[in-house]
Amino acid sequence: MDKQSLFLHGKKVSYIERGNVNDPPVLLLHGVPESSLVWGEMFPCIVSCGYRTIAPDLPGFGDSDPFDEPSTWERFEQFVSDFTTKLNLDKFHLIVHDWGGLIGLKWACDHPENILSLFVSNTTLSEEYKWHSLAQIWRTPRTGEKVMELMANRLHFQNEMKKTIPNIPDETVEDFYRVFRTPESSRVILDLYRSGNLDKVKTYNEKLNHIKIPVTIIWGENDPYIPNEFAYKLQNEGLPHANVYIIQHVGHFIQIEVPDEVNFYIQQHFQNL
Repeated sequence: MDKQSLFLHGKKVSYIERGNVNDPPVLLLHGVPESSLVWGEMFPCIVSCGYRTIAPDLPGFGDSDPFDEPSTWERFEQFVSDFTTKLNLDKFHLIVHDWGGLIGLKWACDHPENILSLFVSNTTLSEEYKWHSLAQIWRTPRTGEKVMELMANRLHFQNEMKKTIPNIPDETVEDFYRVFRTPESSRVILDLYRSGNLDKVKTYNEKLNHIKIPVTIIWGENDPYIPNEFAYKLQNEGLPHANVYIIQHVGHFIQIEVPDEVNFYIQQHFQNL
């Protein structure tokens, strides 16, 4: 899938853009260890609804250069500001998944005037969330680095991704793998998780309550990383007007596992605006 690129602060940012430049924009933020290709099956659906879709490879992921400084949660939030300013995106719809939600939902809380609607999947801003086992390893100095050495083995990574997502395209696996290639590249994930102090989200439930735009929340029933109960926590703690849907018999990477179901809810979301 062809990507475009631009430069921010001297760093290359790769992104996929589809649709008419004059149509209302939709920004899509991926998670870890992903890239813009996680949205591959969503682009035609969103464009067919009459929207312009823009999905960056977050810095250090896919084909985008990493930051010179540590890749912290706050730095990725600043990236959203810089990237949307560069593309003159004043008001836009926001679609997020996994860490894209931790980044994007916090950004939306701080810039509510810029967000037209939210489409959220498999992510949380709940202070009740406990990091999953791999995240806890990544957050642990020295232990995280040792695990990254194993994940740098391309064949091992490919096999593990195929076990988790049997239908994932080879091109997407390779794009996801880029962040693990070297100790330097994998530092992006370690920095991000180690900056992920969930005490930071305590003030954001109240901020979410001030977001009155249309919101859809979808989730994989069997998500092993963020249990589906957090779909309802997100609704109950901050977005009571949101529509929540649990997709049965699937896990965390629902955009690849069941793209037709995800597209059904995307289409429904935009048709109801």
